[in-house]
Amino acid sequence: MTESSEPMEVNRVSSQKLRSFAAAILHKQGVPQEDAAFVAEVLVEADLRGVDSHGVTRLAGYVSMMHKGVLNPRPAIRVVHDSGATAALDGDHGFGMLGARLGMATAIEKARQFGVAIVTARNLSHTGMVGFYTMSAASQDMIGIAMNNGAGIVPPFGGLTPTHGTNPFSVAFPTESDPVVLDMATTMVAAGKLRLAAKKGAPIPLDWGLDRRGEPTDDPNEVLEGGVLQWAGGYKGFGIATAVEVLGGVLSGGLFARDVPQLKVFGQDPIIANGAYIAVDIRRFMPLTEFCQRMTSLVDQIRSSEPAPGVERVYVAGEPEFMLKEQRTREGIPLSAEVYHELFELSKEYSAPFDIIQHGREP
Repeated sequence: MTESSEPMEVNRVSSQKLRSFAAAILHKQGVPQEDAAFVAEVLVEADLRGVDSHGVTRLAGYVSMMHKGVLNPRPAIRVVHDSGATAALDGDHGFGMLGARLGMATAIEKARQFGVAIVTARNLSHTGMVGFYTMSAASQDMIGIAMNNGAGIVPPFGGLTPTHGTNPFSVAFPTESDPVVLDMATTMVAAGKLRLAAKKGAPIPLDWGLDRRGEPTDDPNEVLEGGVLQWAGGYKGFGIATAVEVLGGVLSGGLFARDVPQLKVFGQDPIIANGAYIAVDIRRFMPLTEFCQRMTSLVDQIRSSEPAPGVERVYVAGEPEFMLKEQRTREGIPLSAEVYHELFELSKEYSAPFDIIQHGREP
């Protein structure tokens, strides 16, 4: 599940126009047109689903990273190893979305042949919303699993020295309608949610992170500048993050734990990530229709649970995001004044048509 909230001051913009604008900006930085379109698709899909921390708020940072030479706009992604149901890729420090796309696509192709497949990918940059790749597997009647490590910004449970990233993990299961999708950081929230809150000058819940004195704080800057994020579920979140560190970092042959360069300022420092992508062919276990019917039964049982006091209804994982996507597709994506202004400045700097206004006015 993901946390999302509507900005206080918003301009609602068409997802189609926002996608085109983001792709145009990336293409002007030397990103091949097809790759630019895909990166833009991943960003806007995050905004549609309410994962605003992984949406177009990242665009200006990506542009800055390319200018500083810490993000390769034209990576030569290569296969390092390919054997049976396994493969290993090297992302050449390009957009992580491109390596993750190839990783999951390769896993799906191999799972059709072998039933189950795992593909690792090293030397990626930021992959965006990890659930994008598991949903792509579910759309092809597969169970999809994806994860990646990152810069060490969180100490181990009981420790003080950062060793792990937020290490997101996702799994998606097809059903007779929308898939069931778990897409989560192993910390209480992704670090991007703190950056987005800091950009908007908004407070954060006290259980998201600690300041440099080890005290809970509602100031995202206090967490980002010397503080630490909190593990989801305490030592259990840390344990899952360690498994992601092994599968994404150790097994891929990429950097892991304290070897990953620190990310101090998004847009200026390199982002190094390594991932693992797993696909499971359901038909090797039972007919697809039977599996989807059984999934529908599971979903119905979850939804029919008596709500706890103060809870309006019970959802399955991913359901609120699908509902929000439907709404935002219809009404437009809300952008805070800060993010809207960033996009407006990019349009002026790179002479990109800024016709994404749906409601509101130029900042």
